[in-house]
Amino acid sequence: MLVLVVMSGIALGSHAFAALGNNENEIADLFGKPVNEGFPDKRGITTNTYQKGRYIILVQFLRHLSLAESYARVDKEEFSQDEISGLLAGNSNGLGWTKNPDRLEWNREDNKARAWMETLSGRPTLLFEAQ
Repeated sequence: MLVLVVMSGIALGSHAFAALGNNENEIADLFGKPVNEGFPDKRGITTNTYQKGRYIILVQFLRHLSLAESYARVDKEEFSQDEISGLLAGNSNGLGWTKNPDRLEWNREDNKARAWMETLSGRPTLLFEAQ
């Protein structure tokens, strides 16, 4: 059963997760209505929080397009390698990622996005940022 769930997650990787550059409607189609809808800050950036399945997702929008995203598990557990691979694939735009050999950090081949792992509020979190 677990193998089936993991395989489904990998197969759906790019469709199960949002991607940098998605607009608010595309992200709402994937994650539903935000559990916390933010207001634009002085730079015009809005941060919305979503919960989908076992993930808490924060998405920052500028001019209604995603410029940064973070994913954490509700149960505060570490991500599996399959989860990390699925999230990276979802933000790949068809390109590969180069991993930093010294830490959990990746740069997309076009150098227009980066990803890294960090523990925030006690939760291992995978962050994505447009460059």
